[in-house]
Amino acid sequence: MVEWPMALLASTPIVCACALLALGVRSSIAASAAVLTAVVVSVLAFPISAASAVEVISSLGPVVIEVLLIILGGVLLGGLLRASGAQAVISEWIEKACSNPQRAVLLVVLGITAFAESVTGFGLGVIVGIPILLHFGLTPARAATVGLLGLTSGAWGSLAPGTLVAAELGNVSFRLLGTWSAVFNLPVLLIMSLTSLVIAFGFRRAAPYMPHAVGVSLLMWGVLIGFNYFISVPLAGVAATLAGIATTLAIARIRDGSRASFRGPIRRAVLPYTVLIVGLLSTSLLLDAFDGEGLVEYVASPALWLLITCALTPALVNMPGRRVPRLLVEGLGAWWTIGYATSAFLVLGGLLSASGMSSAMAGFAAQLGQPYLAMIPLIGGIGGFITGSNTGSAAMFSTSTVQAAEQLDSSRLIALAGQNAAASVTFMSAAPRVTLAITVADGGQRGTTPFGSVFRPVVLANVAVVAVLGAAVFLLA
Repeated sequence: MVEWPMALLASTPIVCACALLALGVRSSIAASAAVLTAVVVSVLAFPISAASAVEVISSLGPVVIEVLLIILGGVLLGGLLRASGAQAVISEWIEKACSNPQRAVLLVVLGITAFAESVTGFGLGVIVGIPILLHFGLTPARAATVGLLGLTSGAWGSLAPGTLVAAELGNVSFRLLGTWSAVFNLPVLLIMSLTSLVIAFGFRRAAPYMPHAVGVSLLMWGVLIGFNYFISVPLAGVAATLAGIATTLAIARIRDGSRASFRGPIRRAVLPYTVLIVGLLSTSLLLDAFDGEGLVEYVASPALWLLITCALTPALVNMPGRRVPRLLVEGLGAWWTIGYATSAFLVLGGLLSASGMSSAMAGFAAQLGQPYLAMIPLIGGIGGFITGSNTGSAAMFSTSTVQAAEQLDSSRLIALAGQNAAASVTFMSAAPRVTLAITVADGGQRGTTPFGSVFRPVVLANVAVVAVLGAAVFLLA
C-alpha cells in the first residue's frame, strides 16, 4: 500500500511541469525544471539502480532519436510546402472542388486539416484549413474554431510519434495501441464534425448535412482501425483522411455538380505527399511480407521518409534552390524549440519509470479502485492540454497508467489507448494552438478576434469527448 506522502512526492515533477505551463512558462523551461525536480526527488527518496538506468536508456534512446527526426522532417516539410506555394495551390483547388459551404466545412474538418496534421503535426493543419473556411464566408472567430476542431487525427499527427512513445513507455504493441486508439477516435470524429457544422451555420442550416458528417466519420473510423491493425500505424491518419476527402469530393460532384479537374498545378503540388505516402506504404508492406527486423525496420521509419521527402520537395514543386538554405535555417530554429521540449519530457518519463516514481503514483491511484479507470482519459487530456501534444502527455503518464491498470487487473492496452486518445484531442485547445488559429484567421493582426470566443467552444467539445472516453475505458478496460 502506497502512503499519500510518498505518492505526493513522486508526483512533484509532473505537478511542477503542469504548474509552470499553466502559468505561461515556455515548454522547454517547464520540461527542464520538471527533469531537475525529478532528479532531486530521486536522490532524496527514489534512488535509481544501475540496471534500471541501463534498461531505460537502451529502450528510450532510439525512440528519442526517431521522434526528434520525425519532428524535424515534419517542420521542414511544412515550411517547404508553404514557401513554395504548394499549399496555396491545394487550397485553391479545394475551393473550386467544393462549392457548397456546409460540405466545404466537412471537407476541412474531416479531411484537409486532419490530413495536414497527420503529415506535419504540431497543429499546423489549421494553417491549411482556416483560409479555406474564410473563403466560404465564415467569420474569423468561427473559422478559427472550426479549424481547431479539424485536428481530429492527433494520435497520428506527424506520423504518430506520440503513439510510439506511449507504446514504448507502456511496454505494449505499437500496432495494437494504434488500433485501440483508432477505436476510441469515433467520438472525436462525430463530436468534432457535428459541432463544427453547428458552430459554422447554426443547427437549422447544419441539420441536412449531419448524415454526411456521420457517414463519412464512420467510413474514416473503419479505415483508421483497419489501417492501424493490418498495414501501418504511422500512415493510418493519412489513409483515413484521404478516404474522408475522396468521399466528400465524390458527394460534392454528385450532389452539388462540382467539376474540378485534377490537372495542371495541382498535380505538382501534391507530389511531395505522394512520395511520402508511397515510400512509407511500400516499405511497410515489404517489411511485413518478409518479416524484416533489426536495423532493416528503419527503412520504413516515418523519420527517414519525411527527410527524403524534404530533400526531394524543392525539385518536385519546382522551387528555386536559393530559397532552400533560409528555409532550412528557419526550420532548424523551430525544430530546436519543439524538439528540446519534447526530448526533455521523454527524459522525464524515463526518470519517473527508472526511479519507481511512476510505480508509487500508480499504486496510490489503484487504491481508488475501478473508478480510477474512468479518470484515465481526464488525466491524459489534462496532459495534452497543458503540454500541447500527445507526446508530452504520453511521456508523463504512460508508465503510471499501465502500472495502475495492471494493479486493478484491467487491460493496460485499453487504459493506455484511452489516455492517448484523450491527449490527442485536448491538445487542440492548448493556448499556443488557439493563438495560432486566431492569428491565421485574423491575417496576422492582433486583438481582432477575442481569445475566449475560440477557446470556449473548443474546450467544451474537448470535455464532451473526454467524458465519453472516460465511460468507454471504464466499461471496456
